[in-house]
Amino acid sequence: MRNTLQIAGITVLMFAAQAASAADAPVARDLTLGVIQRTIKAGMTSSEVVESVGSPNLVTRGRTGRESWVYDRFSTETSEKGVSVDGGGMGAGGSVLGIIGVNGSNKKVTTSQRSLMLVVTFGADGMVETFSYRSSKF
Repeated sequence: MRNTLQIAGITVLMFAAQAASAADAPVARDLTLGVIQRTIKAGMTSSEVVESVGSPNLVTRGRTGRESWVYDRFSTETSEKGVSVDGGGMGAGGSVLGIIGVNGSNKKVTTSQRSLMLVVTFGADGMVETFSYRSSKF
């Protein structure tokens, strides 16, 4: 009985510690078209951009010395529509007595991909000068 209480107490402490560390972890932001349109503005600092959309995939410096940050995100979405019917029973392979079985599927699986690119250009003062974005779905 005492061992059971000790194990239960340790388990509770482990879950509490895990929950506390998850609460302290930085929040990963999803880069979406809505987030870009809502948060990125000319005149922002680089810290504000990182806070809004995260770290860039690529940082470049042009001939004029202006820094550009490139964010490039891809995602794949899969959806299923339709009905799947599987028969059960005694015997092998979902059949009754191994002879009669019911199996069927009328599912349509659709896969699409999305691409989102954001380019943020900073002026000589280190503030956002311009930004552009492109979203596509195919």
